Amino acid sequence: MNDIDDIVFNEQWDRVLEEISKDKNLIGRLEPYDLAWKRFQYQLADNGKEELIAPFGDFKDLLKIIDICKDEGIVGLTIPQATAFQQLDQIKKLLKQGHNIDEQDFGERTGLLVAATLNDKELVQFFIDNGAFVSFFDQDNFEAIDLTTSNEIIELLVRHGGKTKAQRRQDYDEYCDAREKLNILREINLSFMKAAEKGDLIQMEDALKKSSMDFMTLNFAYPINGWTALHYAAKNNDKKAFDFLVSKGIDTTKKNIDGLTAKELAKSLGHNEI
Repeated sequence: MNDIDDIVFNEQWDRVLEEISKDKNLIGRLEPYDLAWKRFQYQLADNGKEELIAPFGDFKDLLKIIDICKDEGIVGLTIPQATAFQQLDQIKKLLKQGHNIDEQDFGERTGLLVAATLNDKELVQFFIDNGAFVSFFDQDNFEAIDLTTSNEIIELLVRHGGKTKAQRRQDYDEYCDAREKLNILREINLSFMKAAEKGDLIQMEDALKKSSMDFMTLNFAYPINGWTALHYAAKNNDKKAFDFLVSKGIDTTKKNIDGLTAKELAKSLGHNEI
């Protein structure tokens, strides 16, 4: 007889079946992690989500081994392992012992990811009902919704906020696009304020035309002092710039960090023409 550990390592499941059929005591030599991990990995391959690397054995033989081992009392020692064995009672027991519903194993995989991979709707529903994080992603950036081949499970996960990798990529691209537009707007706002400091009406007008949100640009205020373009017109005693900004619809009630509106600032400086 070859050593059972070597046979398992080489994933010769038919040989493992043969050996444990002759000697049930060998089951005690099998590690729950190894069997659970291989159950999950082979299912990933069966779902077309991962390619197995040789040597590997027959999936059906592996499932037979797991069934025999479960009958002999082997249980998953973590939430993902118990999920791979589809042992709901063991999952509940582990939760009562203090295990987290999103406990990780097999490379940052949670029970929900494993259940989805196994296309086990009952287990997926259990995890959702018990607060599992639907958008949890593994080391390959896959979420539960990416690993299942069950349309029912996909629909269930979508109802609870799940998004596919493609949808998440689209969301990220839209986020990046929005950030880029925000950065452009920020530069335009700063250009507008620099022009306001100098009373440059042409540059202010140009900035407003370029802005995708001209009202926001017009009413932009420096965070450090709360000054708007109108405050600078008041400070500079620039009635032409002041009137220009008012004609564009600038908010004349905005106060700076000292609690002064532009008109109040002008008055405090003795600029009575403003």
